[in-house]
Amino acid sequence: MHKKMIAAAVMLAFALMAFAGPVAAEESKTPAFRQFHTIVDYAFVAKYAKMPKQKDVMIIDSRPYKPKYVDGYIPTAVSIPASQFEKMADQLPKEKDALLIFYCGGLACPLSHKSAFMAEEMGYTNVKVYAEGYPDFKKRHAYASIGLEKLHSMLAEGEQYMLIDSRPYQKFLEGAIPSAIGIPETQFAAKRGMLPADKAGTTLVFYCGGYKCALSHKSAVMARALGYKQVMVAEAGYPGWKEMFGASGTAVQAGEAEGAVDTDWFLKTIVENPSAITLIDVRDPEEFAMGHFPSATNMTVNMIDKNAADIPTDKPIVFTCSTGARAGEAYYLYMDKFSDAKDVFYLEATIDFNEDNTYEVHPNK
Repeated sequence: MHKKMIAAAVMLAFALMAFAGPVAAEESKTPAFRQFHTIVDYAFVAKYAKMPKQKDVMIIDSRPYKPKYVDGYIPTAVSIPASQFEKMADQLPKEKDALLIFYCGGLACPLSHKSAFMAEEMGYTNVKVYAEGYPDFKKRHAYASIGLEKLHSMLAEGEQYMLIDSRPYQKFLEGAIPSAIGIPETQFAAKRGMLPADKAGTTLVFYCGGYKCALSHKSAVMARALGYKQVMVAEAGYPGWKEMFGASGTAVQAGEAEGAVDTDWFLKTIVENPSAITLIDVRDPEEFAMGHFPSATNMTVNMIDKNAADIPTDKPIVFTCSTGARAGEAYYLYMDKFSDAKDVFYLEATIDFNEDNTYEVHPNK
């Protein structure tokens, strides 16, 4: 009897240990950061992640803008990184009772919780955190949204995708993002045969007339209903593309010499859409001060040799000087460091600058 009691006690101890093990493991998974008090799930967020946007509701992505937000975000969400919250707080609604839904990279990510607490401290009274965040949403929802920077890289790198303009066809003919085809949302059913046969491997990216346009969102939902697995919306649309990459939407036109930009294209761009390129003047500061292209940033050749990695790569880069010699040197220095870089050029021309930043450009022959 005594042996039976001992055996039973041992078995009970093992059972308790086995029961305690998973509990301890679950407890170890509890995030170490301070969690927000009001958590919502996918079903709650999905009610608001659609067009048209509901008044007095803002979904906020607390992750870094690059690379996280631009690579994929919850539809209609705005980017206010937790690290930039105080600087960007003016983007929040004026109404303190507006519904704010913060999210980030999942259960282990503290950023949305931090942002939610800061919003509450600012007086907002209806604050939620979608703790499972973007990974959970992407897994469950029909489609996700992407930034134009991501779309631009997909185009430049030749990824397998189809870009669809959901606006009326006349709008498409007036101007479209490079590589797009026109399938108006109103004609989606009739023209669905234009979509690729590969429903699993080809990414579909829809766009229309900007953040207030619902056509691309509607098209994305219909594409998913047809069985396409990888569906995205570029919410900034054609207006955003024009602002970011140029009104024509075309790539930089190259000149005759290796690495040179076409002079006529360059002169037109810096007048009509200077923000479409990163323009770097590699002359000495004294020369730069005596006159330069208004949109240019001054970085000498030596600075580029040391700090090439600091040059933004979200737009085409064009180096300039007064004769084309130093600009060409900067181009080759940069390409030696980043041999796979795309959209990097220099201006092969002689330039006469005036103190009022007017200029005369004479292509070298």
